[in-house]
Formats: sequence, structure tokens, C-alpha cells
Amino acid sequence: MKQRFDVSKLIPEGYKAMYGVHTYLQGSGIDLGLLELVRLRVSQINGCAFCVAMHIPLGRKHGLGDHQINLVATWKEAPVFSERERAALAWAEALTVIVAQEVPAPLYARLQEHFSADEIAKLTLCIGEINTWNRLMLASSTPPALD
Repeated sequence: MKQRFDVSKLIPEGYKAMYGVHTYLQGSGIDLGLLELVRLRVSQINGCAFCVAMHIPLGRKHGLGDHQINLVATWKEAPVFSERERAALAWAEALTVIVAQEVPAPLYARLQEHFSADEIAKLTLCIGEINTWNRLMLASSTPPALD
């Protein structure tokens, strides 16, 4: 696959702004392992090889176990996720696959059982962030770093 363009070089201010959102989320107080779990799952849904390859080692770095990483695509059936993680993954999927649908109220209610309003806002920003990164990497045909 040949890369079409490099976002960081063509629009460095836009890239810097996106990275600013990432930096904010990393220091937001939300567990970094949970953020990486969400980023990995959203990247799988969107088929972004660049981001999947990036978030697997970052997930490990931030405490995700091999079973969590290997089974995140089947999280609904896998017994290795906490109820908090399941609520976050369900929210991530609902906001990623949002074509002509509302975000279900019961899903939000479930999320409220495990997260404060502030945490929900930060988690939602994380989901928006990774969806944007996925789209940038897919549109630019940026290949995954495989070292």
C-alpha cells in the first residue's frame, strides 16, 4: 500500500490540534488502559491497520493483558472484561457505528452506572478522537508501523 499523503506534513496545525486532544485525554484521569482498549476496538471496527498496530503495544504498556487484547473483538462473549470495560466498549461501538441511529438511552444509563458525567464526556471525546485518527489514516493510506 502506498501512502497517499502525510497529514502531519500537509496540515501540521491540524495534526497538532488533533494531537492536543490526544494529549489532553492522556492526562484526563481516565485509566490509560481503558482508553487504549476503546481505541483498539474502534480501530478494529473501522478497519484501520495503522491504529490497530499502534494501540496493541500501547494497550500492553498501560496494563491490558493478552487475553483482553486478543478478545476485544468478541468482548460481549469474553469473560476477561469488567462491567466498566463492557460499558465503555458498548458506548464506543454505539458511537462508532452511528449510521442513521440514535444512541440508545438504556446504553447511556448503563454507562452512568460505571462512569461519572465528567468521565462520560472524556470517554466520548476519546471515541471521537480515535474515529478521526482512523479516518485520517485510512484516507491517507498510512501503512502500519510493523517494527
